Amino acid sequence: MPKPRLKPCAQPGCPELQTETRCTEHRRDNDRYRRQFGSKASEPRDRARRKATVDTHRAQHGDWCPGYGREPHASADLTADHIDEVSLGGDPHGPLQTLCRSCNGRKNATRQNRVR
Repeated sequence: MPKPRLKPCAQPGCPELQTETRCTEHRRDNDRYRRQFGSKASEPRDRARRKATVDTHRAQHGDWCPGYGREPHASADLTADHIDEVSLGGDPHGPLQTLCRSCNGRKNATRQNRVR
């Protein structure tokens, strides 16, 4: 059986030659990205789950953010957020919490800084 032909990595500028589409390093990066952001096929389902989480929170508490690093406060811009961030190894289908957009960004910034 003939050996498979070596091809350059699909990542622009990568000089590695291999039989797969991407080299090991870029395949790992691509897999990490897909785990973090999901695929187009799973997006509508995830969007519905996030909307249901925010709607449930609004039904129980109204337009009220529980706060992250600050006191609870009124906010009409509520979002669903992973309790364990996917980018830090959390499950993409794991539990969600409701925070306002500002607190969600604060949580992400403090956790990313802690990891570095």
